[in-house]
Amino acid sequence: MQTQKKVLSPALIRKGLIITLSIGLITMGILLYSSTTPETWHSLRNIHLKNILLMLGAVVLSWLIEGFRVKTIASLLDEQIGFFDILRINLASIFSGNVTPLYSGTIPTQVYFFHRKGISVGKATAIVTIRLSFTSLLLAIGGPLLLFIFKGKILDEIGLSHLAGFINYILLLALFFFGFLLFLLLKPDKGEILINKFFQLKFVKKILGSRTEPFCHKVTSEAKEFHFWLNTLFQKKALSVLFVVILTFFSWLSTLAITPAVMLGLGVNIKGKIFRILLLQFIIQFFLSFIPIPGGSGVAEMGFFSIFSGYLPKHLQAISVTIWRLLSYYLNTFIGGFCFLRLFTGKENE
Repeated sequence: MQTQKKVLSPALIRKGLIITLSIGLITMGILLYSSTTPETWHSLRNIHLKNILLMLGAVVLSWLIEGFRVKTIASLLDEQIGFFDILRINLASIFSGNVTPLYSGTIPTQVYFFHRKGISVGKATAIVTIRLSFTSLLLAIGGPLLLFIFKGKILDEIGLSHLAGFINYILLLALFFFGFLLFLLLKPDKGEILINKFFQLKFVKKILGSRTEPFCHKVTSEAKEFHFWLNTLFQKKALSVLFVVILTFFSWLSTLAITPAVMLGLGVNIKGKIFRILLLQFIIQFFLSFIPIPGGSGVAEMGFFSIFSGYLPKHLQAISVTIWRLLSYYLNTFIGGFCFLRLFTGKENE
């Protein structure tokens, strides 16, 4: 498993943590400085224990649903692995994804730890690739579709109406990406030819350098692996695959539910506004998928500040972003980091 060592070297992890912590903490510090008032601290002192449990419960629920989704995919491939083992591996992969550009550490981490639990590299890669592909497809389909339908209102609401032209280019890029994914699924042989041609382009070689060929081989092999197992599942367990799609939707929904939980936890009435809040979050998550900074630090805080500013009084806006980021990112990262170390050192069973 040399890929794991290359992708997740200690130096890369330290660099990712430094970047994401520095940018994130500076951004949150600026936001807090600009909008914190005595009313902010008064509101924090009046948060009830049940509200704190509500916010933490939303995070734990997202862990459980995602764990159940991965266990379902593993079971469909005739692999049995304990639910709590899956939870630990998922959290460890969240950590590695959060500290690497474009979440590139997620796949090798999951494959590595599933393999250490006795699953073959091929099956482990299939489990992880199917999981990530369904997640990416939902984002690639849902993000542009919702943005196209609600574009005018959404851009006005988050103060980005002046970027409408740029957003159109993003939509075209997303449409191309989605079409390319479908092409890979339906025509894997021709898709492999296209992948090879793409990696032969001069600007791609210039960017990747000596990593061009290994990266091309990795992409094509994982595409083949994914297509083989997905074909197998659709032929034998089509209804079960549909269930995975439904679980993918609820996994996204549980993650997005953290924001309204924070608002409710601070005593804000968002009755009748929850769908709108979830919609705005999903659109911002779509934009964050294009940000190469680990964890989308800086951009994530500003993006969600635009959401909170439309539904909260000024004195609660920055503190809400801070609480949301602590729960949805830093809590996942630090607990995931603990799981990563325990799994990597083999101490999880002690």
